[in-house]
Amino acid sequence: MDEIREFMTGWPPAGGMSAWSIRHKAGLRGTASGKRKPPKLRPFDLVSKPHVPVPLLENPDMRVSVDSAAGPAPWFRRNINFDEVIVEFAGESRVETEMGVFTLAPGEVLLIPRGIAHRSIGDRDALRMIVYMREPVTSCMTEEQCTSRTAYTMRRIGGPDYSAAAAVPAPSGRVTEKMFLWDENPADAVEVERDTADLIDVGSTKRDEKISAVKKMRPFDLFADITGRHGPGPKWLSSPVSMMEVYNTIGEQFAFHRALESEEFGLQFLGENTNMSEFEDEMPMSPGDWFLIPLGIAHSVKDCKGDFRRMVIYSHYPFRVLANDGMHVHQSRFEVEENVIEPAPWHAEAKVAV
Repeated sequence: MDEIREFMTGWPPAGGMSAWSIRHKAGLRGTASGKRKPPKLRPFDLVSKPHVPVPLLENPDMRVSVDSAAGPAPWFRRNINFDEVIVEFAGESRVETEMGVFTLAPGEVLLIPRGIAHRSIGDRDALRMIVYMREPVTSCMTEEQCTSRTAYTMRRIGGPDYSAAAAVPAPSGRVTEKMFLWDENPADAVEVERDTADLIDVGSTKRDEKISAVKKMRPFDLFADITGRHGPGPKWLSSPVSMMEVYNTIGEQFAFHRALESEEFGLQFLGENTNMSEFEDEMPMSPGDWFLIPLGIAHSVKDCKGDFRRMVIYSHYPFRVLANDGMHVHQSRFEVEENVIEPAPWHAEAKVAV
């Protein structure tokens, strides 16, 4: 039987590396059973109509959902005491905020700190993953850290047609704003009538200088080398109890990982590959697929070609799973094209491996 290393980690920075072990792969693949085994989801096939988010996960610090942003959101949203991260998976969205207007393309991310009103207006293909975070974001990547510039196009095959929703014009004049508190039932959100002009590009972090607290990021342009060979992927956002990374692994990850103080979930953005864990001998992954690794479960990935792009989010708290594979309402797949406008050195090796 093939031997492979396993490494265990606590929660950084205090935890860090806990132990290394030598295992046999057969003992780490599909050998576990139990109620914590997560479902394999195609999250965007759970969405039944635009601007009706479908919850996937929640814990004391994080709530995760997916939605279609086709057309205008019915109201402006203001998160009073938690941050919001929008991950654009497909299509394009225009996000109008008090601190500027931002356009998101596939693979781009927007951080909207607490207290900032905003609404989204998407094209027919606009699909996003939304992450709400109770603890404030303490660090995020900057444009200066990018090593490349890449553009993606995402084509959905077999999904619904949201053209009619996307053709609806965004309301102007008097509009509704809803204020949300973390511990309050969303149905009890305070509603305020405001003028649209008072909600778009009117704010700044400085009294006499125009500086936006809203941050647009390109996580897949952050790689300095090939991940999965000796350590984690580059971190693009973090809080005291969460962190978000990206991966461009080629081949097989160098070891299995067992986390003692964090759970992780991932969204496959580009590339076909195979997940392995104590719950799954082999789990094929394609663009748009999603996975969850429960606390303490060893896991790894293999069969990664040069087009492997994955986003992984870690939380210090265990998750409660809110969706299951019986909730899918569509059967679709995604074709992704990557256009490397300004390559980084690692792109040469990745191109050979495709």
